[in-house]
Amino acid sequence: MKKLYYIFCLTLFASQLHAQTLIDLNNHYKNLDTTEVKELNFRFESMSFFHNTEYMGDIVDGYTWTGAWVRPKLSYTFSEKLKLDVGGHFLRYHSRDNFTIVRPWFSAQYQMFDKMKVIFGNLNLNHNQGLIKQLWEPERIMTDAPREGVQFLYESKYLELQNWMSWEQFILPGDPYQEHFTFGLSGRAQIFPNSGLKIHIPLQVLVYHMGGEIDSSPLGVVTDLNYATGLETQFNVGDGFLKDIYLNLHWIGYECPDGPAPYGYKRGHGYSVTVAGDTRLGKFSLDYWNAYQFIAPYGKRIYMSISDRDIALSQTDRSQAAFNYMMKQRILKDIEFAFQGEALYDFLTTKFSFAFGYYLVINQDFLISSVKR
Repeated sequence: MKKLYYIFCLTLFASQLHAQTLIDLNNHYKNLDTTEVKELNFRFESMSFFHNTEYMGDIVDGYTWTGAWVRPKLSYTFSEKLKLDVGGHFLRYHSRDNFTIVRPWFSAQYQMFDKMKVIFGNLNLNHNQGLIKQLWEPERIMTDAPREGVQFLYESKYLELQNWMSWEQFILPGDPYQEHFTFGLSGRAQIFPNSGLKIHIPLQVLVYHMGGEIDSSPLGVVTDLNYATGLETQFNVGDGFLKDIYLNLHWIGYECPDGPAPYGYKRGHGYSVTVAGDTRLGKFSLDYWNAYQFIAPYGKRIYMSISDRDIALSQTDRSQAAFNYMMKQRILKDIEFAFQGEALYDFLTTKFSFAFGYYLVINQDFLISSVKR
């Protein structure tokens, strides 16, 4: 009863305060713009960051990400239906002599229909591809190479949907290692459109597959499956100190349908309750997380039931709350500075953890030439 009382009090406090996190800073991919037909542009994208975590307990060790990545690109819009971006992605952590990631960038957007487009090459990862942090770690924007594959996006007045396949490890005949790829589906349907209240039902599915039929690896096939649904609500309060209040409920599952369970569990589940708000002072959110044998191979590790360094160090049951704050300042039209702070409390181990970070985000276009008829 005491635990429920603390959760209730924290929830009331947060409701007096659209939460923004690292998910909202990941907004670099630029969609096809029909006003730029026959234009050649140079686009510069970058993110400089200092992100520190002080996690207590056995699940995740504390760590720090400090560095920057840059993504220079040439962009040409052939028509109202086709755009091509070519460039590179370079990630370097502070004090390291070499770049940690150097990758070419190629992304082609084709507007198939009025409400649907397809992307080949580097994918649109904006806003975590619509995935909650328990399924996809937002910090991957500071650690991972840009994802590549094929992606379909559909958007209408009442439905947002995207589907993609991305390859983490491609194989050729006889390769001594397995093929690794991810299948993803995320979207949400608006079931109650109103100027003051909006209600959405989300659906998220992720399948991680390790296998292949043409490699020479002795390893067997392993498939991990995550899925989530729930209810997302947005209340418009007004234009005063408090602008919007959000209440999101998510139920999340995990299964390992193929092969031995690499993380020790064949299935598990969890649920989250998030109360968040937009204010003049920044973005606030309070999350409560409860889980049993929960695994998400690409999710935020602090929510897992196993340790990131030793699966023998596990917590079958998880129960914790996290309070998050983010402040953003626009320096120029396409340049933003942000600060984020987070405090976490584990109800089962009675340990506090915290994290904070500073970020500078640039997304800027420069016109090189224009051929207008």
